[in-house]
Amino acid sequence: MKPFGMIPFFIPHVGCPYVCTFCNQSRITGQSGISHLTPDYIKETIRDYVGNKRNDKFWEVAFYGGSFTAIHTDLQHQLLAPVSEMLKSGIIDGIRCSTRPDAVDDEAITLLQSYGVKTVELGVQSMNDGILVDAKRGHTAQEVVEAVARLKRRGMTVGVQLLPGLKGETWESILETAIAVVKIKPDFVRIYPVLVIENTELADQYRAGEYEPLSTEQAITYCAFLKDWFERHNIEVIRTGLQSTEELDSGNSLVAGPYEPAMGELVVNEQYKQRIERCINEHIESFIDKGLSQWYIWGQVNTYIALNISVFYPRSLTSKVRGLKNRNMLYFQEKYPHINFNWYEDSTRNTVRCCIDGLQYVL
Repeated sequence: MKPFGMIPFFIPHVGCPYVCTFCNQSRITGQSGISHLTPDYIKETIRDYVGNKRNDKFWEVAFYGGSFTAIHTDLQHQLLAPVSEMLKSGIIDGIRCSTRPDAVDDEAITLLQSYGVKTVELGVQSMNDGILVDAKRGHTAQEVVEAVARLKRRGMTVGVQLLPGLKGETWESILETAIAVVKIKPDFVRIYPVLVIENTELADQYRAGEYEPLSTEQAITYCAFLKDWFERHNIEVIRTGLQSTEELDSGNSLVAGPYEPAMGELVVNEQYKQRIERCINEHIESFIDKGLSQWYIWGQVNTYIALNISVFYPRSLTSKVRGLKNRNMLYFQEKYPHINFNWYEDSTRNTVRCCIDGLQYVL
């Protein structure tokens, strides 16, 4: 398959009937207003993106930042018409938009399909109603269930966007969201840990001591769990962490929270760290089940036989397994000082393997 070539058009806050506590799309995207989105501008932008690389990628126009199907239908027609023209002429391959779960009735879907839109992303954020109320989302978890079902019945590709770390978030609510999202079976998921952006109600709550954002490590742990959970249920996670922008990188708009341009890489690092640690725990538990726990010392037993652990990985996964700046290697050295770890590149296979005292586990 060809890689995606995304051509984004941001419509910050347009169509949004509520102001969510966490949201300031103009700050996040570095753009404000849509008066520049004339038909000529849209078509010219598409041509600039595609250039002479028409056959190199699957080119798709995306409308992000607002609630597309909640804006006035005249404006929807105005925005979609030039894009549909480019689709029909073969310059692009697809169109997608993002919107609210309570703004995709059958009439809205019919309008999208009339212009060739095949993918809809829903701003779900959480599947816990208490968190949704507190964030002033204005929709319920049940409306998410109904929206996804309706879109899929009409043959649409459906994505959901989640925001771990909203006010009131706990491991229990994260698990509740994870289970609920798997049940509705979206085609893909985006995961954006919550950031505190200037000129938002969440920023006011943070300054008043009413909200504590996730630390970077907490955000990585939440995202790694969610990503691993969805992937194990055959749901693709296409992004973790906000796209780096000049506005966010400058720090002018970011009040607090786990902003990390390398969030996606760090989350994958955490996934491999958790998988290796799971192998260690399962290996030790197997000896405990056999009544041989005295073989290992974990600060309690005086008899000790060291484990020897070798981790093998193809070169393409070296930084993911060892971690950014070897963070995973350092973690295991510090947490398990009595274990002898060895890390090997092995490009004869495309799998990651963890070998413990001769027993092999495929990650």
